[in-house]
Amino acid sequence: MPAPRALRLATAALFTVLAVYGLSALPDLAARWGLGWGSVGAVAVWIAVAAFGIARLREAPTSAGTALLFALVLALRASAAWIGAGRVSPGDPHAYLVLAQTMRAGRGLVFYEPYFGSDWHALFPPVYPLLLAGWGALAGVSTPSLLALGTLTDLATAWLIARLGGRLGDPTAGRRAAWLYLVWPSVLFSAPLGQKESLCALLVVLLALAWLTPRPGWRGAVALGLPAGLLALTQPGEAPLAALFGIVLLGRMPRWRILLFGLRGAIVAAGVLLPWWVRNWAVFHAFVPLTSASGASLWIGNNPAATGNWETPPPALKGLPELVYNARIKAIALDWIDNHPTAFLRLTATKLARAGGIGVFGVARLTAMQPALPVALAALLWPVAQLAHIAMLAGTALRNSRIPLSLLLLIAACSLQWMLFGVWFEFGERHREFATPFLLIGLCWGIGVQPVGNRRANP
Repeated sequence: MPAPRALRLATAALFTVLAVYGLSALPDLAARWGLGWGSVGAVAVWIAVAAFGIARLREAPTSAGTALLFALVLALRASAAWIGAGRVSPGDPHAYLVLAQTMRAGRGLVFYEPYFGSDWHALFPPVYPLLLAGWGALAGVSTPSLLALGTLTDLATAWLIARLGGRLGDPTAGRRAAWLYLVWPSVLFSAPLGQKESLCALLVVLLALAWLTPRPGWRGAVALGLPAGLLALTQPGEAPLAALFGIVLLGRMPRWRILLFGLRGAIVAAGVLLPWWVRNWAVFHAFVPLTSASGASLWIGNNPAATGNWETPPPALKGLPELVYNARIKAIALDWIDNHPTAFLRLTATKLARAGGIGVFGVARLTAMQPALPVALAALLWPVAQLAHIAMLAGTALRNSRIPLSLLLLIAACSLQWMLFGVWFEFGERHREFATPFLLIGLCWGIGVQPVGNRRANP
């Protein structure tokens, strides 16, 4: 069987399974949060907004059209911010704000983790806390300020998605995917929070653009190595993507050229990482390449009660020094894997299905805020998030025979990242969000228009 055909069949099979899993979860989600006519209305409103942008972006929009679409985006994002205003989001969004405040106060990148019972200096990689600290010094860290930062990041990502669509041969699909990205539920719900997923998506799309058109010399090396290094220092688990994109695209251009391009990019990426390595050596007197949380992440994903999402670590380890804690909790996880290989494999497959097929993390995070949100509000929001996610998965499965091979290879690289590097650790919905831009381009590919290069001249 030719390799492209096998790849298309494998991609269709994977996303069909994930879409079916997402459909099977609908009764459980309805039992958890409820369902009513208001939910139907919320879904209808979101579909109308998404379809409005798709219709208007068949051609490049005018200035007035762009202003109208931007106003719609701002209205949706303001609504998401209004829901969370005055509330504290637990988990990473709160931790990043604390880190930013600590850095602005001159105490450096240090975070007291109450569940670990000690100060940690490399629990979180530095790029997003540095960005938040700099932004906070200029604009504060209120909900409107965080919404502005998230919106600027998402607008930059949307612009790159549009460029990527054009680079692949369908500018209309790029514009439409950029629009969908800006109104996508998971992106909307994260926009008013201190959450790094939007920055990760921006860096991942930059990497894809760099690999698709490798520039000669060190200019190209910076285009590849800078986002690769920044991604590693933002979300270490996604760092292999920088190489995976190049590996899957090896057959699309001269091998020696792409290998040289990758080598130069790796040198630049190492230069980006070097200050972090030096800082960690000064703190720990040991080499800590990216984060000291790898052991905790492995345990969160591999223990008798694991779901793939964060859970309270063993209290017996509380108070241990950072690197000792990391080594001990990693040993507990490895011991469980060694003694329960069948359960480990079953759990790993379940994590992939859950993280890939469910799309309600943003709603769950909103309902976990304090003061608590009304359950009725969750009943309005979760169908929008889940049904949009199922549509994206089903669209990838159904349309994969039509999308170009280069885009399919990028989607394959994202899937390999999930299965080779992500799913073995803590692996929830937010850990597969970086693939959303590519799936949206595939969803919009060739809808109502022919790609550039295949259009026949009008008589």
